Amino acid sequence: MKASHSLLAAALAVAATTAYAADALFVDSQTVRKVQKTLSDKGYRTGGIDGRMGPQTQTAVRNFQKAEKLEPTGQLNRQTLVALGAQKGGDGAGADEPRYERTTIRRVQQTLNARGFKAGVPDGALNEPTRTALRQFQKSENLDDTGRLNPRTLAALGIDEGSASAGATRGTPPSSSTIREVQRKLASRGYPPGAADGVMGRATRDALMDFQRAQKLPVTGRADRGTLAALGVDAPMAARR
Repeated sequence: MKASHSLLAAALAVAATTAYAADALFVDSQTVRKVQKTLSDKGYRTGGIDGRMGPQTQTAVRNFQKAEKLEPTGQLNRQTLVALGAQKGGDGAGADEPRYERTTIRRVQQTLNARGFKAGVPDGALNEPTRTALRQFQKSENLDDTGRLNPRTLAALGIDEGSASAGATRGTPPSSSTIREVQRKLASRGYPPGAADGVMGRATRDALMDFQRAQKLPVTGRADRGTLAALGVDAPMAARR
């Protein structure tokens, strides 16, 4: 009887170890360092960024899990990694984000590089340098710094979500000269867009949304055809759809 109990306990221990190992395959010291940095940026004390799951890091993970209504295990399970934006690409990181074409991702990379966020070679792949650049950009825009593409991040980058969705075929975004004219028109109507610099920044998007609300237009924060017409801006053919 005791022997059968011992065998059962041993089998359960092996199964648990195997299950844990399978779930832990995608976690390495680099991932742990990324987790520690993210937790530290969010105000959780990890005891340093050393790539080790020490007691302070586990406590920080547990507190984060509680705040996110996750099971407070103090372990880096898949759900916690996704919530932290630290899930590695190719292993479920993009399971909860829309799929975008390589041409769209390439535009994202080019825009990030142009804004000073180092996304690497614009090859249309959501690789680690691109996700790191996305997290930095999202943080600068007060967005959830997940490192994943989503409609809000695309809008903040000045990329039309409609033309970015997989399979869509729409025109290119307005040129800098068109955006500059939009900014002038918004300012003349009492919607401060910031400097007329031809860049679709946060102040310009906020001004556009205020104008769109006042004009009963779809509140997108983008210089779409209807908004351009309401502002009296003659958009180039490339921006028409």
